[in-house]
Amino acid sequence: PTLIENDVRALAVAEQWFGAGAGLSSFALVTVGTGIGCAMSIDGRVVSGAHGVAGEVGHLPLGGLDRTCTCGNRGCVEAVASTRAIVEQARQATGDDELTMAQAVKRAHDGDSTVRAVFTRAGHAVGLAMASVANLIGPERIIISGEGVAAYDLFADQIRQAFTARAFGAAKDCELIVRPLPFEEWARGGAAVAAQRLVTPDRRR
Repeated sequence: PTLIENDVRALAVAEQWFGAGAGLSSFALVTVGTGIGCAMSIDGRVVSGAHGVAGEVGHLPLGGLDRTCTCGNRGCVEAVASTRAIVEQARQATGDDELTMAQAVKRAHDGDSTVRAVFTRAGHAVGLAMASVANLIGPERIIISGEGVAAYDLFADQIRQAFTARAFGAAKDCELIVRPLPFEEWARGGAAVAAQRLVTPDRRR
């Protein structure tokens, strides 16, 4: 038997069983990196939705209309906050067509204001997306992970400011934690999903 699952949702199952989601009635996992992903656990179940696309916060139209996303739409969070988008914007800002993500991070840390502005914009968009998640499902905690958290210090303030400004009422009480996770944890997510299906084959997620 073979089971296919979204990688972020699989990681959320691992976090639910072994990690920062253990013991919580509801939480969300937002990943920042190649894409902006999200998985949501509601009442103890990681949900996929009727069409398997629950949690696609990277395609919420919160990033401004000046950039086209890989999905073809304009203004998606992913269009300004994914690794690819950050590199493209940093290259435009500096005029360096060979600039890498690592070099963009170094320039920002060295005080390059034009590159820092790119990370600021990305953090604002991610913060708005997380506020939308908090407003929709009221999780106890939002876990922030993915390869992009290696540069989290560059947009942490903007994420929290945007989240605080847009989270409604008690949704502001949602805890935000940063949790860098190695590849092995993603693999553990795949194993956890398979084990879950084996133990509870008829359970709806």
